[in-house]
Amino acid sequence: MSERTRDTLTEFFRRMSTGDTDGATELFADDVAWDIPGATDLVPWIGPRRTRADIREFYDLLDKGLIKDRFDIERVLADGPHAVAIGRLRSTIRGTGKVIDSAFTIQFEVNDNGLITKYLLLEDSWHVANAVLP
Repeated sequence: MSERTRDTLTEFFRRMSTGDTDGATELFADDVAWDIPGATDLVPWIGPRRTRADIREFYDLLDKGLIKDRFDIERVLADGPHAVAIGRLRSTIRGTGKVIDSAFTIQFEVNDNGLITKYLLLEDSWHVANAVLP
């Protein structure tokens, strides 16, 4: 299963690196446990999501809210259906011009069909929330 998990995530990050967010969204199961914890009252793209449509909305809100500069994956560790991606991101908030620069981890689970069923991104949510504030 680790190989299937790794293959799914390799394809997910490949699609993301080319800007294919529709293709990346297709790699999620119909029912997913997605979360990016933080100040959901300030940052519209973070928070829990449960469906592919919710995830598609995330990418739309993210594109409206910030300009992506870097999203570097340093390492992916897989153990059966579970995986963790470790990396660093940098973006500029469109409304304020402030830069977010944060390390992150993403916890994944991949089912037997090679679809992502869990996505938990942990970043410096305090920094993100403050960057959104004027």
